[in-house]
Amino acid sequence: MSNKPSAKAVARLNATTLFPEIKKEIVANPSLFAIRGFFIFNITKKAVPMTEWYILLQGFDQAPIVSQKRPEIPKVKQDEQPIPVAIFQIEDSDLLNFMSGGLTGPRGIVSGKIKIAGAIELAEQLEEIFRKAKGAEKTLAYLEHKRGKSEKAKARL
Repeated sequence: MSNKPSAKAVARLNATTLFPEIKKEIVANPSLFAIRGFFIFNITKKAVPMTEWYILLQGFDQAPIVSQKRPEIPKVKQDEQPIPVAIFQIEDSDLLNFMSGGLTGPRGIVSGKIKIAGAIELAEQLEEIFRKAKGAEKTLAYLEHKRGKSEKAKARL
């Protein structure tokens, strides 16, 4: 028997809804995300690993990548620093709280709800970028829109 979560369980995760929206935001506002960094998000549910999401930002030179498939990290050119890596471990429900502004990075770290390894300063930059991109407001608006659709569907039954 496999320990891998079912596709149905992964499809129901907040992360499965939120990361494609993050990708849209990055594509729509590339100047906000003009940093170099590789972010790995280990998403858990009740402490059980469920899925991973990757965000690779390579500055203005390359298109950003947001994917569940681990992207190839480009080779470092002679005059460049390696791309910094920040690894997050977060519960799916806490991810929603983090994206909507209810849980800040420092509060999440202190409470143990967010675990970060690697380039901590890169992780801090990501939170600042989300703030500049009005991520909390957009997440709440998106969730409200989604809730409205869900209630309309229930009303039809």
